[in-house]
Amino acid sequence: MVSIDVIVPNLIVGILVICMGSLVVWRRKTLNEFIYDSQKKLLGPRIARASAGRQTPFMMGVVGGFIVILGIAMVTVGIVGIVQRLSP
Repeated sequence: MVSIDVIVPNLIVGILVICMGSLVVWRRKTLNEFIYDSQKKLLGPRIARASAGRQTPFMMGVVGGFIVILGIAMVTVGIVGIVQRLSP
């Protein structure tokens, strides 16, 4: 049984998480370059290559896909909670 306290937050945050995950997938190359440049300015080029330099846009897309799946799961829990409350 899904608690009534988590139905609305799951629906709201779940939709936002789906949107953010889709944005990560859609803008993965730009996001990857931004992270690498930011770490290069903050930590130096050698450390940035060791951490953010190993990331690829493909892996950013995979992470974005997992974020979308997490959002879908949140919305599903919210919908299941509504159905449980409405059923006799």
